[in-house]
Amino acid sequence: MRLLLIDHGSCDPPATRVHLHRRALEVAGVVAAACGPTSVPPLAMATPGLHGIHLHDIAAANHGFLDAVRDGGAAPLLAATATLPLRLLGLVRETARQALAEAVDAICPDAILVLHAGLLADLAIETGVPVALHVAVGDLAAAGVGTRVADLVSAAVASAEWLGADSAEARLEIESCCRGSDLQAALATAPRRVETTALLRADELIAACRAAVAVRDGRGG
Repeated sequence: MRLLLIDHGSCDPPATRVHLHRRALEVAGVVAAACGPTSVPPLAMATPGLHGIHLHDIAAANHGFLDAVRDGGAAPLLAATATLPLRLLGLVRETARQALAEAVDAICPDAILVLHAGLLADLAIETGVPVALHVAVGDLAAAGVGTRVADLVSAAVASAEWLGADSAEARLEIESCCRGSDLQAALATAPRRVETTALLRADELIAACRAAVAVRDGRGG
């Protein structure tokens, strides 16, 4: 199995979450690559398995967003993204889209696992690869209400083949986000459609991605 892992938090090597997941998957016999925000200069020696999204230059145009990028945490980035002017948001999306496209071309993944419901989840859906989306509590609230980012995140939640929540609170947020959408009926008839899981072990990561592929193939729901 070949997997692409996308995180909204810092993907700087070697000890960030996405790299720990990638190494655990490789030990389990899975070919895995990582994609997400990084401060590693593009011209620096390539980090094996990392397709970095370089946002520092773009972020320089917005102090709040630059602070969030420098912080490296997923929560600050999610919150700052929702406040960006549309033109700057477009630049961020295009930069991320190119990095994701390069990662998909390089690894040809069977599935994409996205950590956190944010802007990168929507771009992962756009690739056409089955997507497993793991939502943390507060992710959907960070997108705001009535923002362009909120629309994109809601669409990603509704479109992902597999949904996971890191807590019961996050599951309630997902259900609220999906209220009135086609996914609401799916949640009512298949309560396990949103799984509550910490998604920490390699076997959990693999199971989520296999479930996403099964849904795409019509073998799950």
